Amino acid sequence: MKRRSDATYVADLPPFKRILPYAMPKRCDAVVYHEFTVDLTEGIRFIKKLNRNDPGDHTYRVFELFLSALLRTITVRPHLNRFIMNYDCWQRNELSLNFVVKEDYTDEAPEHTAILYFEPDMTFPEIASIINRTIEESRNGGDGNDTDSAIGFFLHFPKWVLRSLLAIIRFFDVIGLAPKALRDADGLHASAFVANLGSINLSGSPHHHLYEWGTTSLFLTMGMLKRKRMVDEEGNQTHMDTMQIGVSVDERIADGFYFIKSMQILQDYLSHPELLMQRPQIPALPPSAKEVAKKHRIKRKVRRKRRRFLRKSA
Repeated sequence: MKRRSDATYVADLPPFKRILPYAMPKRCDAVVYHEFTVDLTEGIRFIKKLNRNDPGDHTYRVFELFLSALLRTITVRPHLNRFIMNYDCWQRNELSLNFVVKEDYTDEAPEHTAILYFEPDMTFPEIASIINRTIEESRNGGDGNDTDSAIGFFLHFPKWVLRSLLAIIRFFDVIGLAPKALRDADGLHASAFVANLGSINLSGSPHHHLYEWGTTSLFLTMGMLKRKRMVDEEGNQTHMDTMQIGVSVDERIADGFYFIKSMQILQDYLSHPELLMQRPQIPALPPSAKEVAKKHRIKRKVRRKRRRFLRKSA
């Protein structure tokens, strides 16, 4: 029985998808880059209204809205929360995000990575509260940051010891026995990694590579928010708030049609952010290996009975 501590084996893949990890064993072999622009006009109006009427424990931001829409998309499109390890496809048991926080916008200011876990049925205010709290803690010095602490600890070892330790950790990760503490420490076992490049005034969204270390199969970059002035058909002046998004994804976890439809769903949530205030309908988990094996046994029995019937009829 194939098992991991952080995921469930996907047993119902068609043969073509099962062979892909053997043809493309590394994420860098299977990475696909996609760039698109999201319309945040309604999202910004929603945030302004929410901040004015019901601000909660902090002022809501576009970054939190985008991450909430992304998490909701991953929830309703569960193939996005898969990864390939040891030539098998796995459905992640957790919903998580990782992003980088700078303590200050200067060259010398240190960066902290933060991996956050969420429940699939969380609403926008609940998600935003977790994100804001993490950002504030990181900018106040990064106390308690597991990733930074773990890296600092390992860097005290000689190089040959460090290489050996990382090789052992990688081995345990490949066979699915790496403990959660180690997965949390490196920050690269998340559902998605998001880089908010707009916060450093970068208008574009350059594509980022995928890491061979860990299990993260989805990397997104956010560009700077832009306002486009327009004139409608009746001659009235209007505007559209847009943001450029760059996506790097491991194509072995799902096909292109699934990805494109998922990006359309992401835009739908950004265009109708009120949906993020409601709890989603969570899709059913994929069938277990036992259920798939039982289904195949039933099909084989049906085929055998049919062949016997045809022989008797002849």
